[in-house]
Amino acid sequence: MSIKPIVLYGAGGMGREVLQIIDGINYEKPTYEFLGFVVGTAYYTPGQTVNGYPIIGDEQWLIDHADTVACTCAVGDPHIRALVQERLEAAGVEMITLVATDVYIPPTTTIGAGSVIYCDSRVSVNCALGKGVVLNCGVTLGHDDVIGSYSCIMPGTGISGNCTVGEQVFIGGHAFIIPDKRIGDGATVAAGSIVFSNVRPRTTVLGNPAKRVRALETE
Repeated sequence: MSIKPIVLYGAGGMGREVLQIIDGINYEKPTYEFLGFVVGTAYYTPGQTVNGYPIIGDEQWLIDHADTVACTCAVGDPHIRALVQERLEAAGVEMITLVATDVYIPPTTTIGAGSVIYCDSRVSVNCALGKGVVLNCGVTLGHDDVIGSYSCIMPGTGISGNCTVGEQVFIGGHAFIIPDKRIGDGATVAAGSIVFSNVRPRTTVLGNPAKRVRALETE
């Protein structure tokens, strides 16, 4: 198997963390040649480096090299992840899913392109993860969970079995969702919240039990 050249879109904290996942994969088996980071045009300045690797260009650089370089988006905002990945895929860029080496994915579970699964996560049987999903460190998914495309689930969160999380959902760290619940598209579950009931699309819930907080919602 040949070594695949790869870049990360985004050079912030998440970019450095996802680079660590790539390093771990390569430590067990050389798989990727990490070339560096790409960023949005507004953030690009020639000559910048991050953790010893160059920021080699902006989004157009990646599109120009779509035939030879793959990418994973390392941005933690669900809406931005969706915009970036959809643009890149439309331009022919291959989006790579990265799974930390200590994570076991059952054969009955599917994961869409461009997703990132951090260390210490536990994914149960018969789950379905869409494109561009992020499971941060220590996330637990129960059986038959569905996670919509570009949703980002932060560290230590537990989602019980038979739950459905919509697209572009953000779930803060150490939240917990009881079985058989649905989180609507574009919703936000604040860190530490315990979700006992369904969450409507594009709403923000907070607390134990989690309740809607309109003051935290932005249009």
